[in-house]
Amino acid sequence: MKLLKFLFLAVFLSAALPFYAVCGDENVINVLCYHRFKERKPSEMTNKGLGDIYSITPKRFEEHMQFLKDAGYKVIPMSEYLAIMEGKEEMPAKAVVISIDDGYKSIKDQAYPILEKFKYPSVSYVYSVFLPGGKNSLKPEDAREMMSDGLMEFGSHSHTHPILTKRGKMTDKQYCDFLILEIITSKRYLERKLGVTMETMGYPYGAYSKEIFKVMEKAGFKAGLSVVPSYNTKDTYKYALKRTMIYNSTTVEKLKAILEKKPIKIKVVYPEDGDIITDAKPVLKAVLIEDAGLNTATIKFVMGRVKLDDSVYDPDTKTLTYTYDRPLPKGVHEPSITASGTEGSNRGYAWLFVVGISIKEGVLEEALSKITDTKEK
Repeated sequence: MKLLKFLFLAVFLSAALPFYAVCGDENVINVLCYHRFKERKPSEMTNKGLGDIYSITPKRFEEHMQFLKDAGYKVIPMSEYLAIMEGKEEMPAKAVVISIDDGYKSIKDQAYPILEKFKYPSVSYVYSVFLPGGKNSLKPEDAREMMSDGLMEFGSHSHTHPILTKRGKMTDKQYCDFLILEIITSKRYLERKLGVTMETMGYPYGAYSKEIFKVMEKAGFKAGLSVVPSYNTKDTYKYALKRTMIYNSTTVEKLKAILEKKPIKIKVVYPEDGDIITDAKPVLKAVLIEDAGLNTATIKFVMGRVKLDDSVYDPDTKTLTYTYDRPLPKGVHEPSITASGTEGSNRGYAWLFVVGISIKEGVLEEALSKITDTKEK
């Protein structure tokens, strides 16, 4: 039995790509993802089923910022995070990045004055067809005004805000053209409109894959951010950075819990982060670097919000497994690993994979090779 366990672990580790593995570091960077800011109507206040879940009140946003200040969190700009990833700066303790998606006018009218009050930097991710796209969206002059004092940075959020991993009935060539439009062409457009380099991209709906990583590299992005709800360590892959969505129900207490979650030290997972797999009934696997400080009986997989109680953890190999007996639907899936620390802390790690069809080998590379200039002319 010991020999079988050893052989299984050896095959698993040799097949996995350590490039995507996450090694634990107690210093983490949490990236928060906001969207819209507005006062709620009386009917929305009394009925939790009503209202825009992505829109929080300016009052609550200010409460969040006050909490970050009072609790000693260091709010850093995205440009500083890039410097940390490039090894130019050390990762600070209790670091937080504030990001705001889509480019709604309420960023300037409601959120920005609060950010100015606290002198907190932030990054806004905007998409091409929404800049400008009507009375509710930012205009290029709004963006330039907020950038002028150095507190607000901007990044790309694609061209039309689609799910980038959703190819539907597109052929390989059509899907390659789609990714080039949404990632590379939108970068060119936004750089021309705003007059600054788009160094990072916030993926619409947070979806990414290893195919998308290749297009991001060709485009010249330095980082890509999802909405996989987790922290980032110094080892998190640059095109698979994690962000936590903030909703109108995110109280200060919930924000505190998000930021206090501690890492589980993971060596490798399968499916890997960003994998596209055809097997709709995968065996989820994860190998921990160590389980010291964890209540091993609580180590489980979670898929979405459902804890997979039949997950099996083997302390000898430090391997967690779960076998699906029902097929997963096509599309994006966000598994996570959860556990309780022996001191009572909440621990976790999350990633993403896609059930679907990959582009045939060489097709995407050929399409990208025909692009000789990723800058706006």
